[in-house]
Amino acid sequence: MSVQERDPVQNIMSSVARPVGTSSNEYHGCEQTPSPKASRSPSSLELLQQELRTERLTAICELNTENKTLQQINRLLNRSRRIIMLTGAGISCNAGIPDFRSSSGLYDLVKKQFPELPLMSGQEMFDISLFRDELKISAFATFMERLYSSVQMARPTKTHKFIAHLKDRNKLLRCYTQNIDGLEEDLGLAMSKSDKDGIAIAGFNSRWKNYDVVQLHGDLKSLACTRCFHVFEWSRYWCRSFRRGELPTCPTCEEESFKRVQQGKRQSGVVGFLRPNVVLYGENHPGCEFIAQGLNLDVQRGRPDFFIVMGTSLRVDGVKRLVRQISRQVHERGGIVILINKTTIGDSSWNGVIDYQILCDCDDWVTYLEAQIPDFFNTQKQVDKLRQLKREASDLRKKALEEQKNYGLLASMKTPPATPVKVNSSQDIKAEENLENVKKRILTSTKSPAKKHKKC
Repeated sequence: MSVQERDPVQNIMSSVARPVGTSSNEYHGCEQTPSPKASRSPSSLELLQQELRTERLTAICELNTENKTLQQINRLLNRSRRIIMLTGAGISCNAGIPDFRSSSGLYDLVKKQFPELPLMSGQEMFDISLFRDELKISAFATFMERLYSSVQMARPTKTHKFIAHLKDRNKLLRCYTQNIDGLEEDLGLAMSKSDKDGIAIAGFNSRWKNYDVVQLHGDLKSLACTRCFHVFEWSRYWCRSFRRGELPTCPTCEEESFKRVQQGKRQSGVVGFLRPNVVLYGENHPGCEFIAQGLNLDVQRGRPDFFIVMGTSLRVDGVKRLVRQISRQVHERGGIVILINKTTIGDSSWNGVIDYQILCDCDDWVTYLEAQIPDFFNTQKQVDKLRQLKREASDLRKKALEEQKNYGLLASMKTPPATPVKVNSSQDIKAEENLENVKKRILTSTKSPAKKHKKC
């Protein structure tokens, strides 16, 4: 079995439950025919999702501000609510930490620093089989101390800050990382810790939701015993030991051995050594069941609607399976999957799984987003303040309209109605004239006898 087939994430993915009602082909990325739904007019979001869904992996080679597809991706990202991420070594390169497979990556660096080692590939330095060779153990200790020192000097990149921003905006469902540098923790993100008893302990769901970043390959910032698996923090003394090419002995194992001697018991003769708390190729993942259960929770109940893969060439089989499973759930919800990486990946095997690959530096893509959708990068406090101002403005408008309405009603009650003016018709006018003539005749008839009496 090759090293590629024995990667740590394979252990996790083999423990992940296959979604109910799916066949093997559907589970590995083939699209499933959706069940017919009641006919209705699609929303603007659904129309945008339909326009962006692709049957073949589409490559975007330039961050062009006039690219219509990029503009649509930005709009959909801005409207997404449950974003899930997978990151690789490419997001930490700008922090001074080398990746693995490039010309200046860790694998080539190992071969250059230790030319005397019989290594077919630098990847062998990260395989559990190295502990069978004293020379490889010494080289491993020296190399890991140098890598740890470079990580201690590194600072989070713009991409790490982008992940933290998604958390601040309550848009980050989870970030799965292949990295062992733990730079996300420097920004206040909660890192998952391997928990062998995670399934047995009650309240797993609530505990898992508190984790922002899940480290698939372990954590370089801590040490673990090869025998009792106790975890320790690095110290200056142990750093010097690693620098000399020596693995320090485990203090817990030494204490246990000393107690046995004091109690008159036979020494077990086995004392563990401290090594970086990372998962090597060919090694059983100590948090396999714990991460697998959490991944099932995210995929089946997390309702992810956008999947971002950054800084990885997707060469590891276990990671490939992880991408396919998450991609399937995102597509079922109408979302899309994008890959941001400098190097391209094989097209045919990712058709229907990844929609777009954007060939650029991860930090450059984040900078491009900041220019294209600046509102997306407002902090949650700014967003909440803006919403509050809009609510207050709306309340003021409603209050003004209500006052205007009440004032108009009050004014109409105080002012008496105008006297209606009767418009006389021609018949009415003629009748009035006749009435006036009659009145004149009556008056004339009453005045005539008086004049006659005076003459007599």
